[in-house]
Amino acid sequence: MYLPSATESAVEKENTTNKEVHRKNKEKQKRDNCMATVDQKVTIDCPWSIYSTIIALTFCIPFNAKHSLLSAGKRKYVQVCVQNLSELCFQLSDNSLKNTADCTDLQLVPLNPESQQVIYSKQSIFFVWELKWTKELPISLQCLFSVSFCPATSEEQSLTLKPFTYEFQVENFFTLYHVKTEIFPPLGAEYCKTGSLCSLEVSITRLVDLSEVDRDEALTESD
Repeated sequence: MYLPSATESAVEKENTTNKEVHRKNKEKQKRDNCMATVDQKVTIDCPWSIYSTIIALTFCIPFNAKHSLLSAGKRKYVQVCVQNLSELCFQLSDNSLKNTADCTDLQLVPLNPESQQVIYSKQSIFFVWELKWTKELPISLQCLFSVSFCPATSEEQSLTLKPFTYEFQVENFFTLYHVKTEIFPPLGAEYCKTGSLCSLEVSITRLVDLSEVDRDEALTESD
């Protein structure tokens, strides 16, 4: 996305004071927007002028994405979080997650609404897919997330923008531990009540052996 900025001529470019003010304003704008930016400059030469006009262009990345792997018993889910870093509101549609490794034994079942969603400024939206496999889970999962977006304002919805994409890889996503918790009422009581001291029981069962990398990073028994 392009955010307009003030132009500067060749004469103004030589003025160190203006350059310092322009730099501070741009740095302040970056801090306020908290967006990753790419700066470019375009030089325009006119035949009827001896000076060149330099236009500064700042392209901002409107979204930030991150992924996580969730487990519930023998079921596994891939979650993608999309955060709106800009001051604008966008309309999201046509979200998808594809396995680029072409593994026929693995399916990614979407659990997201098919309708369009509005993501407001500084807001995060989560997308979830359930992993379903027929034989064995692959060692690694190559994923490509894609979602179409456009400004939420009605007068700008006609803009044609390329979908936002996010590529990531998940490795060694085997369930290592099964965690079960249960709260018990006090002795002689049937239910847990407010103000009463109840006991919490946590059971952690190791399902598979740790890999060499996980074993090196695991805590020792004394810890």
